[in-house]
Amino acid sequence: MQVLRLLPALTAFLYLLLSSGAQENPIKPQVWVHPPNPVILSGSSVVMNCSTDCANPTKIGLETRLKTTPEGNGSNWKAWRLSNVTWDNSPLCYVNCPGKKQGSIRAHIVVYEPPKNLELNLEPSQEQSSLPWIPVGQNITLSCHVAGGRPRENLMVVLLRGTQEMSRQPVPKNTLDTVFVKFWVTASREDDEASFSCRAELNLQPRGLMRYQNSSAPLKFYTFALAQEPPVLVIPKLLEAGTKEQVSCEMDELFPVEKANIQLSWGGQRLIQNITRHGDMLRATATVMAAKEEKGDRELTCNVRLGNETKNVSEDLTIYTFPEPRLVVSEPVQEGYRVNLTCKADLTATVMIEGATGDEPDRMSLIVQEKDNGRLFTCQATLKLRGETLHKNSSLNLNVLFPPKLDEKCPGNWTWNEGTEQTLQCIARGNPDPIVKCVPENQQTGMPLGIPKTVTRAYSGTYRCTANNSLGEANKVVSVVVMFQDVDLRPILVGILISMVAVGIVISGGYLYYRQQRIRSYELKKAQEARALQPIKAEAKPCP
Repeated sequence: MQVLRLLPALTAFLYLLLSSGAQENPIKPQVWVHPPNPVILSGSSVVMNCSTDCANPTKIGLETRLKTTPEGNGSNWKAWRLSNVTWDNSPLCYVNCPGKKQGSIRAHIVVYEPPKNLELNLEPSQEQSSLPWIPVGQNITLSCHVAGGRPRENLMVVLLRGTQEMSRQPVPKNTLDTVFVKFWVTASREDDEASFSCRAELNLQPRGLMRYQNSSAPLKFYTFALAQEPPVLVIPKLLEAGTKEQVSCEMDELFPVEKANIQLSWGGQRLIQNITRHGDMLRATATVMAAKEEKGDRELTCNVRLGNETKNVSEDLTIYTFPEPRLVVSEPVQEGYRVNLTCKADLTATVMIEGATGDEPDRMSLIVQEKDNGRLFTCQATLKLRGETLHKNSSLNLNVLFPPKLDEKCPGNWTWNEGTEQTLQCIARGNPDPIVKCVPENQQTGMPLGIPKTVTRAYSGTYRCTANNSLGEANKVVSVVVMFQDVDLRPILVGILISMVAVGIVISGGYLYYRQQRIRSYELKKAQEARALQPIKAEAKPCP
């Protein structure tokens, strides 16, 4: 804070010192140089002209390490040609004027050189015939070598991916003829097989010249992404001998998935597989089959390779045998008899009958009835292997034999109207299926069983229905009533007779009328013909 307070006083003190010193120095002549700040191509020449306001200068000179050649002079000016200018230079133009202190001024020559011989390399450099593989997310260094390209303060080096500008860097001023510009890039998916290049831009437009550009040859490399986790192998732990199963292996987060390779092997032998790619996921599916006599463990391996990295996973698949259980039923299976059911299986498996109770789940005993006919019994065998519980079932529908029975499916009374179409039905239960017959008891003709017929009054009466199978017989009397109504024909006959008399009268009247008309026409015609045949009498005239 104290230093800040003293700044105004120190500034005033320095101003007084400078003012007093300037009054003691003699006056210097004015000196000019043209061009003051030339920009020329490397290796070319430039003419420098020194001039002054001194009327009779004793000497006008030019101090420089460059080769000079006089180009002309006058009373207060002098010119020189500077040849083969290859680096920046600041020649000094000075004038000695009588009675005055020497005056001088410097020119600032800027030498420019377009960029040339650009080369883009991946560091560290890799000698290999194929493109290098770089994991996505890894930091990489790209080095651009540029020859020429001066002045350096006007030189920019640009990193391009295709035509897209990725980075732009200025070049340090104090560098050798060849500059090395490094770019740091994080490898991405978009970089895969992209054309990288570097471009040098020398912009001399602010100095009245143009923009010079040059580019390197393209550089390509592969980028890839491979998940840290191993592939996922989807296989059963167990495979029954003589069967086949589909297995699969898949891996996600792969890029580029079309360049990834996957292979399934079983017991060291490659499997014929079907490969699918979806998004970043790669999947291989195949079918494995175990021979009937095979037993034990076999290793299934999945190998995924992308770029210069590989991921593997292996699992064992156990081949086993497990026959179905057997359900045995004692004989005879007939209504009212006791039946024993027993479930049997391989010694390594446990068995049970569904619905069994007590200490013997593999056995069941019951007295069968008609309702048990068709009843389903299931025998289940259970086997535990490699932490897995396997089940196999065998089922049996109980076939219970029982004699015929006639009930509601054989109605005892039927009432029909005469002339309608009906079917006489009588169905019996029984196992084996019984044969049913219905025979009329009194009348000679009866209605057949189970056949559609037009009902007549002759079908009325009682029928004895009998059902037979190998276990017995059942009987039932069925009554059939046919409803009908007699018709009185006398009114119908009278009506018909009256109609016939009326029709006869109409026909007779019409005939008589027609006959009279015909006779009258005939008589009139005859009279006309008679008059036509009579002679015409001459009319008498009086004498004059």
